[in-house]
Amino acid sequence: VAEFSAEIVGGIMSEHIADLQKLERDAFRRFYEDGIFDIYLGLMLLVFFAASALWEALENEMLSYVGMLGLALLVTVPLLAYRRRLLRERLGTFQPGPQRKLRISRTRWVLLGSVVLGLAVFGIAAIGVAGPGSVDWLAVVVPALWFINAVVVFGAMAYFLEVPRFYAYGLVAGLLMPLMIWPDAIWGIEIPAWLVFGSAGVTVIAYGLVKLRRFLRQYPAPTHG
Repeated sequence: VAEFSAEIVGGIMSEHIADLQKLERDAFRRFYEDGIFDIYLGLMLLVFFAASALWEALENEMLSYVGMLGLALLVTVPLLAYRRRLLRERLGTFQPGPQRKLRISRTRWVLLGSVVLGLAVFGIAAIGVAGPGSVDWLAVVVPALWFINAVVVFGAMAYFLEVPRFYAYGLVAGLLMPLMIWPDAIWGIEIPAWLVFGSAGVTVIAYGLVKLRRFLRQYPAPTHG
């Protein structure tokens, strides 16, 4: 009887722990249902389009990078500030448990690796452009690295943060560079950057605005006084 009771208690405890983990996961997911990240991603896609336009207009690599960095900061800082205030007012603060903290930490390491890979790709591209007769292979390698980077990063975010739609974002973002470069490099068909990055960016922003509107209705701002 004692052994049987212990098994029952163990089963109840296991179900209780599973319920707590589900509650924590559901609570954490709410912080990614505001649509701000989606809007941010769409705006960053437009930043890439603007950077390509700057590249063609200025024909200066350094000024193009500076302009791209400036646009990225112009998008990132206000949105992060707004998102922090929005979530704090409507959802409060979230204190993750040990397993959740580990998942968040692993996500940050993946993002850091993405930045390092991105810098390496830009370095390879710069070396290739500087060297005569070595540009053709970049038209194949750079989009492939872009695709791998996007799929791995967004896939890791979807897995560790348990936000499934990030898988789709990784696939979409990863395909943009190959869609813009490979047709031109292989078949001589030029697809403009505004059509690739612009249309994708506007679509993601529209989806983010829908989620934001739904979030604001579901979690109204607290009334004071």
